[in-house]
Amino acid sequence: MATDYTGDHSAVHSAFMHEGSPGRRSGLHDIAVQDRVLGMFRDLLVHVGGGQAARRRVQFATALAVRMSARLSGIHVVSPVEIPPRYKPSLIAEAAAGISERSAADARAAATIFRQEAAQRLADARWFEAKGDVSQGICRQARYADLVILGQHEGQGSPEIHPLPIAHSVIFTCGRPVLVVPPVVQRCAIEKVVIAWDGSREAVRAIHDALPLLHLSQSVEVVTMIRRPAEDSEINTNSTLAHLAIHGIELKAEVPHIASVDELRKQIERGGYDLLVMRGCAHPMWLEFVLGGYTQAILLSVKIPIFVSR
Repeated sequence: MATDYTGDHSAVHSAFMHEGSPGRRSGLHDIAVQDRVLGMFRDLLVHVGGGQAARRRVQFATALAVRMSARLSGIHVVSPVEIPPRYKPSLIAEAAAGISERSAADARAAATIFRQEAAQRLADARWFEAKGDVSQGICRQARYADLVILGQHEGQGSPEIHPLPIAHSVIFTCGRPVLVVPPVVQRCAIEKVVIAWDGSREAVRAIHDALPLLHLSQSVEVVTMIRRPAEDSEINTNSTLAHLAIHGIELKAEVPHIASVDELRKQIERGGYDLLVMRGCAHPMWLEFVLGGYTQAILLSVKIPIFVSR
């Protein structure tokens, strides 16, 4: 079910058209401006729950839609009632009724949050409600969006049944880039961006999908995740810097090499970044959850928005 809202959209215009931003190569200025105009995300989808983290996420998504002159759609998916195995058979009916009541209240709160935070600012804001598996419901609507915005720790039902946040399965299955937003996010700055580069196919895809956000930034840095011989990583990194320069994005020439998740996390904390661009895992997230992997570890722990694509 979709709802169209009307409201004041006068603030939506040309933040992305500003041509005086530092970090641009002057010889490629016209190309950079053209890239920013043609390469913006025009259709955003944000998943909305009923809590304060969801309110901050909708505020973030609304500000991004304003900067990009994009349409913003909100979605809430009511998941089926699932009873955790810890309940005795005699308590299942009562537990199911309580879960259903809380789910309905959360859906009402989500719709109210989106109406208050997005629909009053964006004339073309749309609201969707669905029932069923949350990840699948988001992925179905994501087919018609340029970017999906999710909460970092949003879950579905009981953690005994669904141990991973929904962002993990959406990243792997939706076919669209995903922006994972932490519970506490103050504003949509996207001024200082860091790219986690490892030379993989997924990392290449992430960088190219993130170009609209890179053009909004004031500063872009690359850290190399060492997965191959050092000399191969160096060649790949240098080629990446040169390629992004063609798009009018100039990066710092000094590229740190990082060999572990802990080093990447510390680099992010030291750098004062407000966006991380990284690859999604090449295999299902449940397998990375079992075996360990830096995509899953970073998604669970980093305190800035993370742009992920695969």
